[in-house]
Amino acid sequence: MYFIKHRFLRFLVEHLGFRSLVLETDWTIGIHLDEYLCTGRGDPQALLAATWGPLQTNEILDAIRWMRFYNLQHPTDTIRVVGGYFGAGHTQAYDAVADYVRCTMPERLDELETYFSVLRPTVGIDEHIEWYSSQRDKQLFIDHAQLAYQLVADLPTQAGHALALQHARFIVGFYEYQGLVSLDLDLDQRIAKSVIWWHEHTGDKVVYWGGIAHTANGSLLATGHSAGSYLRGHFGSGYASIGLTFHHGSGADPIPFPSSEFAEAVLGEVGLDTYLLDLHAGQPDSVQDWLNAPTKTRVIGPYYDPEKDSLFHMYGSLANWFDIIIHTQEITPARPLA
Repeated sequence: MYFIKHRFLRFLVEHLGFRSLVLETDWTIGIHLDEYLCTGRGDPQALLAATWGPLQTNEILDAIRWMRFYNLQHPTDTIRVVGGYFGAGHTQAYDAVADYVRCTMPERLDELETYFSVLRPTVGIDEHIEWYSSQRDKQLFIDHAQLAYQLVADLPTQAGHALALQHARFIVGFYEYQGLVSLDLDLDQRIAKSVIWWHEHTGDKVVYWGGIAHTANGSLLATGHSAGSYLRGHFGSGYASIGLTFHHGSGADPIPFPSSEFAEAVLGEVGLDTYLLDLHAGQPDSVQDWLNAPTKTRVIGPYYDPEKDSLFHMYGSLANWFDIIIHTQEITPARPLA
């Protein structure tokens, strides 16, 4: 499936003018990946190794390296990459905010550092998350993050202000989400807001690379709406939801043929290894009825337990969820980073 995503990314870049990629990774890791795309500085393999498991694959590394190659060939028309998660426990986000304050209103730098003295990590991100989770008064940290954000928001709007404010916003997001108090703004809504902000900040057409439970248009998750539903609400038909489905194969674990109640069982009856289905194309009435009818679709991420197969699905209408389906009959495991 990673290979299909890479190929489709290349098509969108080369033929449809897309120029940014949002990955489900930390905001600050995205900054370093973007620097690699723009300058060649940094080690993309090491950066991916520091992110969460599903991105630690050679297929993702191949995509990043292809983007770098594209930029070398098109220096005036480059591709960008951004991390959509708010795990801003990495110190680079704090440093970037401090640099902006230092340049625009240095007399407020001490005030900022007072807030950051409570927030800035002194250990690795995983250790910092564990430490923060053990703190009883998480509101103290959230308050300091919000005060730092407001300080940046009140500064003169000069070059770099929007980016500094986004850094500060991600710091707030980290402490709110890890503190489990911001129930009105769930993970998917935060990702969608990141995509929207990046589009507005750059003007780029954006590819959001994520699992279908997050990219699909609908209320598919226990936490509420998917990121795709928020993006559809914001962009309307300007957001295209692409569903990647498969019939059987192997991921981290063997994945058997779907039972008859799953949409993949029907999609798998087509005698093609891989095909694209445009759900907006003209369809016979019987096909349109099937696409609109409630059905089950597999949602299998990096981990799968065949003993709990019933947990790995979502229930609803393909026509509501997706604009395009790319179906693969058999998948093979991704290649983990060495």
